Amino acid sequence: MPQKKILLIIALMFACIAWFIFDSDKNETSIAVHGKTELLLYSNLDNSFLQALISEYNNDSDRNAVIKLLLPEEREQGKLPDLYLLEHNELQLLSKQQRLYAILSEAGDLLPSVFKDEQSQWFGVFYDPVVFLVNQSYARKYGQENILSWQDIIKLQNVRVAMENLSDSANTRNFLAAFASVRGEEKSLAYFRGLNRQIPQYSRFPFTPIRLTTVGDADLAITRRSYVFKYLENDFPAYIVFPSEGTPVSLYGVAVDAASKKYEYAQMFRDWLLMSSAPQKVALEQNTGYMFLLSNGLNGNHIEQPEKLWLNTAYNTLVQQEILTNKWLQSARFAVK
Repeated sequence: MPQKKILLIIALMFACIAWFIFDSDKNETSIAVHGKTELLLYSNLDNSFLQALISEYNNDSDRNAVIKLLLPEEREQGKLPDLYLLEHNELQLLSKQQRLYAILSEAGDLLPSVFKDEQSQWFGVFYDPVVFLVNQSYARKYGQENILSWQDIIKLQNVRVAMENLSDSANTRNFLAAFASVRGEEKSLAYFRGLNRQIPQYSRFPFTPIRLTTVGDADLAITRRSYVFKYLENDFPAYIVFPSEGTPVSLYGVAVDAASKKYEYAQMFRDWLLMSSAPQKVALEQNTGYMFLLSNGLNGNHIEQPEKLWLNTAYNTLVQQEILTNKWLQSARFAVK
């Protein structure tokens, strides 16, 4: 074969390879442009609930963005989220660090001021209240009408109360801090000192008070609604009471990271959490026990008595919470019964 023909064939081969690479790059670019934008969500809530929530949002084919959960190892590597779904004290800390993006919200305007950031950097979505779980046999004996409030529990004779050790977890410390934020520190410590006489033994694990109450080894548990809902069955031998004066709650809210370049898409997910009934359906299907601030978005019933939802507003740092917990340990937990 003449040398010129060989060179021509080689030149054609390189031209074909170059065209293939160019066409592949063009297709990849086309996919990036016409595909959906990916947003990363950071949350420390239950993973099965989060995955169900994300799946519900992503299943809408009309949306131009999809949500993906930011994995712990990705965060450790320095990857930043576009969105947060966290307890409100954690969101307040991020706000103080100037790490949140302020975006107004029509639905957020319906929330009482205590359930959102005054600069619109985060908005409360749902909450997990502390409740009484009352053994039905005990209630029939002493009367349901006598077990409605925090003060009722103190008055009950020979009641066996099951409760977690308040120094064991972030949830229990937040419960104590919210109680003291609303009722005052001295009055709260005095209350728990009186309650201490009715607690045979503090529990190490969140679900122990529920088990003790349902089997009759305790008459009443002070626990979280989310914990109880994991155990609800048709013949559940206990019932939930929301304390009539009000109760400490863990409020969970949504926020957008200040460094995100996708804040318009992030805003859509935030408003979906606030305004759509779909997240509430997911929470119910997942037995979370969470209660939503806007029960049906813009058209639903809103919180009529926000003062009955007690937030930790006075003990915002870990140091402050630790000091309060130590006071509880000294004046109530290890006090003489």
